[in-house]
Amino acid sequence: MKRLFLITATLIMFTLINSPLHAQPVCKLESLPKLPDVTITSVTQETQPAPHCKVAGVIGPEIHFELLLPEQWNGKFVMGGGGGFVGSVVNTAAGLYGAVQSGYATVGTDTGHQAHSLDASWALNNMERIVNFGHLAVHRTTVTAKALISAYYQQDIARNYFIGCARGGGQALMEAQRYPEDFEGIVAGAPAYNWTMAMGAAMTQSTQLMFPDPDDLHEAIVGMKELELIESSYLKMCDEMDGIKDGILNDPRQCKFDVSSLLCKADKNDNCLSKQQLDAVQAVYDGPKDSKGKAMYYPLPFGAETSAMGWPFAITGGLKYTVDVGDVGLGSDFPTPHVPNGRYAFSTSFMKHLIYHDPDWSYKNFNFDSYAEDAKLLAKTLNATSHDLSAFRKNNGKLLMWTGWSDALLSPLGTIAYHDNVLAHDKTAKNDVRLFMMPGVEHCWGGIGPWVVNYLNVLDEWVESGKPPEETAAYWLDDKLQPAGSRLICAYPKVAKYDGKGDTRDVSSFSCVSPD
Repeated sequence: MKRLFLITATLIMFTLINSPLHAQPVCKLESLPKLPDVTITSVTQETQPAPHCKVAGVIGPEIHFELLLPEQWNGKFVMGGGGGFVGSVVNTAAGLYGAVQSGYATVGTDTGHQAHSLDASWALNNMERIVNFGHLAVHRTTVTAKALISAYYQQDIARNYFIGCARGGGQALMEAQRYPEDFEGIVAGAPAYNWTMAMGAAMTQSTQLMFPDPDDLHEAIVGMKELELIESSYLKMCDEMDGIKDGILNDPRQCKFDVSSLLCKADKNDNCLSKQQLDAVQAVYDGPKDSKGKAMYYPLPFGAETSAMGWPFAITGGLKYTVDVGDVGLGSDFPTPHVPNGRYAFSTSFMKHLIYHDPDWSYKNFNFDSYAEDAKLLAKTLNATSHDLSAFRKNNGKLLMWTGWSDALLSPLGTIAYHDNVLAHDKTAKNDVRLFMMPGVEHCWGGIGPWVVNYLNVLDEWVESGKPPEETAAYWLDDKLQPAGSRLICAYPKVAKYDGKGDTRDVSSFSCVSPD
């Protein structure tokens, strides 16, 4: 949780504080209406991070939520998404974007089950929980929160927003597709929107190759020496393509380094990859395929091979290492499972408890030839893959997407593909949809690139002004969580171009240009 605290403190520095619109009502149960199928379990006055009334409750039998009602309300509502398999009440808006300090009424939910965010055992043979997790819990929490907010403050809500990353980003897209009238502004960061292929296919296949014996999870067949070799090799060729030698690729797709050139010609040594190691990393860079070579999901571009929260955290690693994967879900009320990496945790629990409903399922000797058919029914509940946002846009909806180029858990190419497919479906969607790609940034936060952006502010400015964002600044931080440089990030497909002479850690040295 220390990591979460630092991230929270960081993003709050870039939050705008809004003035109150009305006097604060009394923070008591009597101030709230009785709603059908909703039980309020506690109402407490809180002082941190800003004075607010905290309302905890349960919708139906087990959808838990927490609603935070600030004394200095700005008239707006924002729901914060969860992470991983959720399982605890998580609120990205409050935890990462300082929503309460900014005056937003804000809510989070556990999506209808209680477990660690890496554990999906709650889903075993339980379709009600799967539907709640897939989409219904967020919608019901939204409807409930809106009713409580309007009654508590005795006025209508001026704006309704949603913001989330990873699972929260997938929740964001699901809301835009299934419940287009819930929110008029949505931020979807690194969205986990295609569960059956991103979690099931891509993560399972990389786990098979990195840990071919499921009974031996001590260490992946690709270790740090191999990852250092790969990273140093492609950076030698591509690092300065953007005019700056800093280990950051402005667009990794432009780097044409061939990993197969690292194959050992004779005996294995520190300067080459064995055939088994090459096959494993090549499968990640090429994307998952079935036995006939048919692509099942998007490849992973170069990036974060040696970062502690990159490949070692997400793809390689092993039980011998001490990297804690517990923070992947933004914290949890439950003990962290002992797993070798994030992809192993997600894929094995997903396949056992949501796809095959068999706790003894194993990836050993598993092939994907019938997988798409096996996953078809679940895909209808979990996947937010529709490219038709017409109903959301008809409600004046604005969708802001973003992804780190060095995300090792979820392919950034998947986010780009969804964005491009939305625009291909309806070219006028470009008026209401924006995507920001962040060079050197990892899964939701961190990385060698500047990653601090308050996207809640960016979204609010867009909705209020009606002017789509074309660029924004992203910040690095020092060890005291103070800004330590900035760079420009641009609305896709434009990229930030260095002027060739200014400070490479100053946003003014860059401009947004169309790619070559």
